Amino acid sequence: MTKPVPIRLAAVAAAAGCLLLAGCSSGGSGSVGSSFPTTQGSGQSVGVTTYPVGQRSTLPDISGPTLDGGQLSLSSLAGHVVVLNVWASWCGPCRQESPQLARVARSTAARGVRFVGIDEQDQTSAAQAFATQAGATYPHLVDQNGSTLASLRLVPANGIPSTLVIDRDGRVAARVIGPVTASTLSGLLKPLVAQQ
Repeated sequence: MTKPVPIRLAAVAAAAGCLLLAGCSSGGSGSVGSSFPTTQGSGQSVGVTTYPVGQRSTLPDISGPTLDGGQLSLSSLAGHVVVLNVWASWCGPCRQESPQLARVARSTAARGVRFVGIDEQDQTSAAQAFATQAGATYPHLVDQNGSTLASLRLVPANGIPSTLVIDRDGRVAARVIGPVTASTLSGLLKPLVAQQ
C-alpha cells in the first residue's frame, strides 16, 4: 500500500520545481530544459520570445568596467547585431550554456555579430576563470550590485541566465529567459544577420 504524501512535503516539492524553472537566482543554481516554446509579446515567462519589428524596444545605453579591466558601452556597438547574455560563475545552467554561446560568437563574428556578457554579482577571479574555460573571449560587463541587470526591463531580476538579441538598430528582437542552446541562438540570429 502506498503511503500518502504529507501536504508539507508536496509543497516543498512544488516549490523546488518552481525554482528549477526559474533558472538561477543570486548565489544559487537551477536547471531549465533546453527546449523552449517560442512566443510573441512581452511576458516574463521562461523561454524564447521574439518581437516583430514594430514591437521592438530599445535598451538603455548600459556601460561599465569589463572583466579584462577595460570599459565598454553598448552604444559603441551600434550598427551590429548584438547578443547580450546575463550569466554568473555560480550559475549551474550557465556552465552548459556558455561554451555554446562562445561557439556561436566565433562562427558569427565575421558577419558582424557582437557578443557581450553581463557577469552578475560574482567574484572577479571566479568569473575570469569561468569565461576562459568556456572560451568566451568577448567582453563581459561586471555587474557587482545588480544595477545593470535591473536596468534591463525585459529580463527579470532572477533571470540568470538570460539572453537578449539586439538588431542593428539597437532594438530587442528576441529574448531568452533560461539557458539558450547554440541551435536556438543561431536560429534567432539568422534573419537579423541576413538583413543589411
